[in-house]
Amino acid sequence: MAVLEAGRPEDVGLDAERIGWARAMVHAHVASGRSPSVAAVVARHGRVVLAEAAGVQSPGGPPLDLDHLWPLASATKPLCAATLLSLVEEGRVGIYEPVVDHIPELAGGTNDDVLVHHLLTHTAGWESEMITGRAGALLASGDLPALPPDRDLFTGFFLALAYDPIRYCDPGAEMSYANVNYELLAEIVRRTTSGSFDAAVRQRVFEPLGMRCSTITLADDLRPHAVTRDADLPMGANSVPSVDGELFRSSDSGAAGMYSSPRDLVRFGQAILDGGVLDGRRILAPSTVRAMTTNQIPGTPAWFVRDMRVPEASWGYGFSVVCEQRWPWFAGGLVPFGSASHPGAGGISFWIDFEHGIVGVWFEVLTSMSEDMEPLSGISHRFQDVITGAVVEP
Repeated sequence: MAVLEAGRPEDVGLDAERIGWARAMVHAHVASGRSPSVAAVVARHGRVVLAEAAGVQSPGGPPLDLDHLWPLASATKPLCAATLLSLVEEGRVGIYEPVVDHIPELAGGTNDDVLVHHLLTHTAGWESEMITGRAGALLASGDLPALPPDRDLFTGFFLALAYDPIRYCDPGAEMSYANVNYELLAEIVRRTTSGSFDAAVRQRVFEPLGMRCSTITLADDLRPHAVTRDADLPMGANSVPSVDGELFRSSDSGAAGMYSSPRDLVRFGQAILDGGVLDGRRILAPSTVRAMTTNQIPGTPAWFVRDMRVPEASWGYGFSVVCEQRWPWFAGGLVPFGSASHPGAGGISFWIDFEHGIVGVWFEVLTSMSEDMEPLSGISHRFQDVITGAVVEP
């Protein structure tokens, strides 16, 4: 069976009527006015059973299609982790070795105890710029720290924060989701490969998996194909930061800088589901994929948003791993424990359901988002539940 060819829901054990409900959600969400742009792709057992787009590519622009490029924001992180872990497989980076071995600028005090493992799982014990508002305050004031040389402004800004971390607990004691962790991982990739992060991801992930509509730095020829939003919507041109701004588009960010199409992200998810291989091209070993999608910090609590601490973070290397603790809006309640997922601010969601053999992508332009970047107008969690509820056969 060819991988990711179109198939009928009933041929892969899905109820066709219920998949029809999911397809209708795409169009209804746009028709309701809750989102101007929605795209969704779902595959089971390697067959694409739903591929739908509704709305517009940009305000007043052409109809949206499934090859348009969306800013993935934080959904970049699993692909950053995959790129870093490919270097681990080559013996060029160690998971349980100090970060300062690769980034000596961090050397000194308790920073010496931070391992690559801690960056991958957001357990370095440093502040989260999302919780403290440090990043937003600096950007809004224009009083920027000294930026590292030879890095674009967006990436350099977060690296500057990473090189001057504020510790709030010991490494490994608590998870606190932070972009700086993945900017440091991308910097390790750059220094290890002697090139850009964009080049490393392209060589190690995009090209082997046939992800032809994916990039980190958005080149001029790709910009007409990028999805944009009204300037006043969350993450729009009037936001800080903005995914439609030049700083974001020209970045080499490993935390949030990727652009991809719904079809392409399903290709990455299918490779993860199948143990690191797609169409005979392997990007990672099965053992590495298991490490990415297994809770690597059992029993570790999490501090995710300003006033929300939870007893179990359940995080792998680049992925959130579904457990009893579910984040509001970010995961469907029917998606089984052990599934892997990662959201992206502004309306990006994808998940990998190992129990049912499902890879799903839901992209939308959000019209409402909380201060903690919760997708208040989003319905990706509902969509996940409709897809999971469509499973009628193994």
